[in-house]
Amino acid sequence: MGKIANAVIITGDIIASSKLTAIKRKKLQNKVAVFIKKITTNLPDFKAEQFRGDSLQCVLTKNKTAGLRTALSLYCFLAADDFKIRQSVGFGDISFNGNNIVTSDGTAFRVSGENIDELKKRNELISIAFADLTLNEEWKVHSASLNYLLERLSNAQAEALYLQLQNAKQEEIAKTLHISQPSVHQRLQAAGWVVINRLIQRFESVTAV
Repeated sequence: MGKIANAVIITGDIIASSKLTAIKRKKLQNKVAVFIKKITTNLPDFKAEQFRGDSLQCVLTKNKTAGLRTALSLYCFLAADDFKIRQSVGFGDISFNGNNIVTSDGTAFRVSGENIDELKKRNELISIAFADLTLNEEWKVHSASLNYLLERLSNAQAEALYLQLQNAKQEEIAKTLHISQPSVHQRLQAAGWVVINRLIQRFESVTAV
């Protein structure tokens, strides 16, 4: 595969993974594997590789507009079970395709990799970065908004938000979670779904190139 003009790279690090018991670590690995399987069913171009045991890197080369929704879905899928992941979403090119994701290179990899290190320093949860400097400045603000919301997300809100991110209707979410539809609405409202949805729509519009 040659150079890819635009792609989304998601670099993720599990937070406090060294403190997990062997049972918890196994549960975490199973949940990540289940998530990857779910995503690849809907997005065939989605590729993911785990490395160092507590890190992973994902790439979307065709369904780029799904990048932010995918990262937020992974966060919520894990947060519902008390696991936390720090993620850096990078948008740019892939100039070199290695034998696997982690040996490939390009601006998408670079902005994603640089920002995961910055997230650790700032103890934040998510960053969305672009090779385009103007877009990058805009998304620093949007990233701050998402950090504010994710840091305050409860397990119950994460559970509802994950299903909402899969485009489930509130009635379907209520049935799945065995709660009332008004309770679903309340959880999504408290999670900041109105703001999150606007940011997803903005991401979709600027990556549809």
